[in-house]
Amino acid sequence: DVGGFFKHPSTELLVRWYQAGAYQPFFRAHAHIDTPRREPWLFGPENTALIREAIRQRYALLPYWYQLFYNAQRTGQPVM
Repeated sequence: DVGGFFKHPSTELLVRWYQAGAYQPFFRAHAHIDTPRREPWLFGPENTALIREAIRQRYALLPYWYQLFYNAQRTGQPVM
């Protein structure tokens, strides 16, 4: 869960989390209902731009991810 599930990450940690999470097989922004909101646009335009770029890179890699998951299903080889 990008951003952590509990508590409130610092702005830099949230950005870094998105940047690292974009290269993981499972990627979602998700948090506990009692945590403060953490949508990317709530952290200022500079941080939003960094998060947006990480997500764009993720989308650019989707065909690769699909192939890795297909191979994992066919061979049992781990995705990562």
